[in-house]
Amino acid sequence: MCRALLRLPFAAFLFLLGWAAAHADEVLTYKWQGVDRTAILHIPKGAEGHPAPLVIVMYGSDDKAANFQKNSGFDAVADSENFVTLYPEATDGAWNIKSRRPVINGEPVDDIGFFRTMIDDLVSRKIAEGTRVYATGFSFGALMTYTLACALPDRIAAIAPVASAINEAQVEDCKPGHPMPVMMVNGTSDDVQRYDGYIRSFGRLLSVPETTEYWRRIDGCTGENATPLPHLNPHDLTRASLVQWSGCQAGTGVQLYRVENGGHCWPRLAESDTNSADNDPVDGPRFGGCSGDIETAVEVWNFFREFHR
Repeated sequence: MCRALLRLPFAAFLFLLGWAAAHADEVLTYKWQGVDRTAILHIPKGAEGHPAPLVIVMYGSDDKAANFQKNSGFDAVADSENFVTLYPEATDGAWNIKSRRPVINGEPVDDIGFFRTMIDDLVSRKIAEGTRVYATGFSFGALMTYTLACALPDRIAAIAPVASAINEAQVEDCKPGHPMPVMMVNGTSDDVQRYDGYIRSFGRLLSVPETTEYWRRIDGCTGENATPLPHLNPHDLTRASLVQWSGCQAGTGVQLYRVENGGHCWPRLAESDTNSADNDPVDGPRFGGCSGDIETAVEVWNFFREFHR
């Protein structure tokens, strides 16, 4: 499926940040495997009182739900577009993605059951629209996003993993694969979840090209097109392009935001200013450059909004 995406101007995004709903979010608590599991639920005023699309947002290793809620930029987009966001809390800062298993009371954490329970609860309470439940995540959260796509294709309508390809154990667990709309965001200089993959003691991470090829085959896509994105800040050494696969099965699609020189990050839109070097992205010594040409939450939602189960 090949389509042009609308991109939110920086000024408009700042407006959305100022327009965020003032009412408090709800912390959901579920008794699961004998312990309390929690998630932060954000319902914009425009999504109250009726089922709305639900976007599940998962953080990376050793982060927290409240912190990623603040830093991902998703709530501002949700407030504008009237969808619900859900930020689950992991166990000991990690998701069960088949290659690493946190435990509860001596048993492997059943994250799949936890997510299924949350989704079914929000659908039954008419908070979430059952055919429009989506999942996205960063790094380790991206790996959990692939896990949900493979384990819950009857509940997840589309996924958007950011800063990680899929790992080999997940691919084996996913067979036979189910058609699924997939959007990816990956930097070619990511030294954490490497663009070209890696082999470690807990298994092999596929490369990004292998991962897009995996989903292309499952979704039956036949064509490919790459489009460079506008470059907003000349001091930003990254360059982003959108790769879209076409001719996919009805109701599916595959696309990749490929960030040249991009590191391990969740890209946020930068203000265009050719006269100042003060707008350089913060490039940590480990995580590498972060593109200022993409507002990830906006692009993810623009992709999700096209699909339903």
